[in-house]
Amino acid sequence: MPISYVIKRLVRSWQLYIALLLGVLLASTFFAGVNVGADTAAKQALDQALAKVPVDFYINGYQTLSSRNATTLLGNVSATEGVIQAEVISKVYANIRLPNEDYYHTARLVGIQPNSQVYQGWAEHPSSIAENETYVLANSGLAKTLKQGDTIQVNMTMPFYQPDSPEPKAVSYTLNLTVAGFAELDDRASALVQGQYFAYDFSFFMMGPGNPAVIPSYIEDLLIVDWEKTMVRFVDLFHEISQFFFETDILMYVDRGAVISIWDIPGSLNRLETLRRKIEQQVSRGGFGLPVAGGLQGVLTFSQMMLTMMRLAFIAVSLPVFFVAWYMGTTVSDVSFNLRRREIGLLLTKGFSRSQLFRMFLVEALLIGIIAGAIGILLGIALTPVFVRAVGGEFAATPIIGVDTMIMTVFFSVVLIVLAVFRPARRASNLPTVDALREYMLIEEVKPYKKRWPWIAFILGTYKLIILALGINLFNEVSRLAMYGTNFLLTILAILWAIIDAILTYIGPVLFFWGFTKIFIRGSLKFQEITAKAAKFLGDLGVLATRNVQRNPARAASVAFLIALIIGYGIQITGTLASDQDYNTRVIYATIGSDMKVDLQPPVNISATTDLAETIRDSVPGVASTTTEYSLYGSSSFGSLQLTAINTTDWRNTAYYEEGWFSGNDITTAFEKLASDNRTIILDRDTAERNDLHLGDRIKVTFYGDRFGMDTASRDLTIVGFFGVKRPDSPIFGQISIYNPLSYTSHELFHETRLIVSNTSSSRILMKLTSGTNGTAAAEQTRTLVPATATVYSVSEQIQLQQSNPMYTGTLNVQRLGVAFAIVAASVGTALVSLVSLKERQREASMMGVRGLSFKQLTIMLLTENLAVVTFAVLLGTIAGIVIVYGNVASSTATTAALVSKRLVFPIDALLTIFAYFGLVFASSIIPVIIMSRRYVSRLDRVVRQA
Repeated sequence: MPISYVIKRLVRSWQLYIALLLGVLLASTFFAGVNVGADTAAKQALDQALAKVPVDFYINGYQTLSSRNATTLLGNVSATEGVIQAEVISKVYANIRLPNEDYYHTARLVGIQPNSQVYQGWAEHPSSIAENETYVLANSGLAKTLKQGDTIQVNMTMPFYQPDSPEPKAVSYTLNLTVAGFAELDDRASALVQGQYFAYDFSFFMMGPGNPAVIPSYIEDLLIVDWEKTMVRFVDLFHEISQFFFETDILMYVDRGAVISIWDIPGSLNRLETLRRKIEQQVSRGGFGLPVAGGLQGVLTFSQMMLTMMRLAFIAVSLPVFFVAWYMGTTVSDVSFNLRRREIGLLLTKGFSRSQLFRMFLVEALLIGIIAGAIGILLGIALTPVFVRAVGGEFAATPIIGVDTMIMTVFFSVVLIVLAVFRPARRASNLPTVDALREYMLIEEVKPYKKRWPWIAFILGTYKLIILALGINLFNEVSRLAMYGTNFLLTILAILWAIIDAILTYIGPVLFFWGFTKIFIRGSLKFQEITAKAAKFLGDLGVLATRNVQRNPARAASVAFLIALIIGYGIQITGTLASDQDYNTRVIYATIGSDMKVDLQPPVNISATTDLAETIRDSVPGVASTTTEYSLYGSSSFGSLQLTAINTTDWRNTAYYEEGWFSGNDITTAFEKLASDNRTIILDRDTAERNDLHLGDRIKVTFYGDRFGMDTASRDLTIVGFFGVKRPDSPIFGQISIYNPLSYTSHELFHETRLIVSNTSSSRILMKLTSGTNGTAAAEQTRTLVPATATVYSVSEQIQLQQSNPMYTGTLNVQRLGVAFAIVAASVGTALVSLVSLKERQREASMMGVRGLSFKQLTIMLLTENLAVVTFAVLLGTIAGIVIVYGNVASSTATTAALVSKRLVFPIDALLTIFAYFGLVFASSIIPVIIMSRRYVSRLDRVVRQA
């Protein structure tokens, strides 16, 4: 079959092929978009993780290096091909005395060279640091007490033993450093001076919510000096005395752009390992037996693993969309080949063999697949950010795509269209010549099918939906049977069924929709009877529409299956995203305890903590209320207890809590008893359940003042309530809780025992913000008021950190992208099936027009046919989607002993998104009918006028 003939056929019959092209184009665009999202998220995550690695390679001086040795080693590694820069940095802890003080502090003295990378992250850095000058790390504790021009006395003393003397001697070095200024360093420069050479954070690759990240506000006290002018003198002085007093390191940097490629991580790892070995060879030539270490390889290895896992997760999310594209392509192909019956018959009479016809159809599909794949790549790059933002996501990065993704997209497009066209093409090429010459005949009208498979699919799908609706976790039940069951055969069967149930979690809804539509729409008159009753008010038009539905049961079943599947999938993903986001936010609130929190280090100073809380409340705009908590530990005959002493009134007005966390007495009653009697306790529920403790029981709690148990205080406390969640009834998860057991006592009890427990206790201040307050700005202002050793946490900052995680947001974006493309695919698919079906009925519509049907009547009749199927499918998909979301949430809750559990939520934005799905689907059914009806009537009017 000449390819030129196939191309001519594509050009002449473009109207028939455009429907098939659009269907495959949507799938290829989504496939490209998914991979664009994966590549972009992986590139963004890798860049952020690599930015956390301040040094490419480094040599740590396990033995003290003299200045001469360090300089020699620096020259050797700098000469290595591939190393673009190297530097020496030395660090030592020293005793310092500040002006007008008689006692010493501890600070870290850091010597850097003039070419150090520290200067790259130093805002307004000096051209050089003079001898005996120092720059104090900004925002550290020292920076708050010093000013420019102050003199700091630095003392370094190193004891050592001589063979002829049993008493140790000491070498001391004292110098005065003048404060030349304050160094404001970025994260990378700060990591360099603190020796955190491998401070990368794998949380950038995490896709789940996890625990909130920590934003530390404590900064180490650092004094930065010039290595050659100031540091070298005492590096050499102590070189012969101690192996570990000074830490002198050689830091090396490579051209990352030339070595690292996200598209070739294995090759990048090989190049880095080769370069590391070259550096080690240079080190060994100088006679130094020091290893060469680096953090880049660990980041790349983990990145490769997480990218593979992310792609697998994306494929799982995308499978329903690909299935819809295939099903839509098959349905459209059936109708398209039916419209080409006359062409097929003529080709057969001209001598074309059936194998030639079949190959021609496949070559047509191949060309359409290549075109769709190429266009899909461009649309995937352009539309991915648009679609993600349209459904409420964020896509801040520049979309990127690799060559392998382009090849895979075209290949995927070709495979998809060949699979969609294969069976319809074979069926069309095998048509008898006489039947093929008939211009119009519904193949599906007489096509038989077996009802056994639809019933099996319907039963399996219905079973899974029932399991989800009941919130049953079959894994939990099978675990109990495996641990406690005595019948081995029954246990094996249960495990096998649990595997089947796990598979049905993914394919069960598809089986349900397919079996339901096959049985109750195609294979039964029940749906037609319901349609007839619903359309009764339309009179004869309703009867005519119902008969048309009865004539096309297979077509109606296909459209219903397509729409029900996608609506169910859309609601499932939208509801899951809403539940996950609600869960993540509540986890952050529960971890922090309120909108903001200040953690203060021991020992506890009650008056200072109270004054600080008042200062924050009066000085920070937007702080509505504050409360203080004191954490202390006690022991009892039932085990150790972690207690929190609270002011019940302030705590309820400020702290974050959920009603389900308090049991026994309601929270109001429990807190009233806690406030009125300082010999009461709200005991953690896990301890109570394990030891069969009840309301009103008394337990003896002993508080310790130090780890040796020298100072103690004991109190008999009455249980007035319980805190925590019920242990899940699971043989595996029920044995542990994944939250810290916590009990509550009153402030008064802590005041009674403060003289004993203050040294071993800690305090915190919780802050609730007024609505609309910028939590990030409030946290920054709070940090200026608290001690240097305190740590400030903010819900707003934690949420921003989570949203900046490219792997996490990338997964959400692909899920949103999947829903958007799925709905568009279903809408376009419904529209295409409607258009080709109406084109197939062109002669029928013309005959109705000749018999007197007006445009309005014809439109009403066709809309009645379509909307009956669409409305039913939308309702079916909606119910199934809600059941799936509820089942997944209930199953998660049943096996997790977490303080915060997932819940079924549909916020306003989620509901608006779902209603948008409905609107698109109904529009895809209504608009084609109006267009085709207008076209038929206009064509008929032209014929009448010409006559």
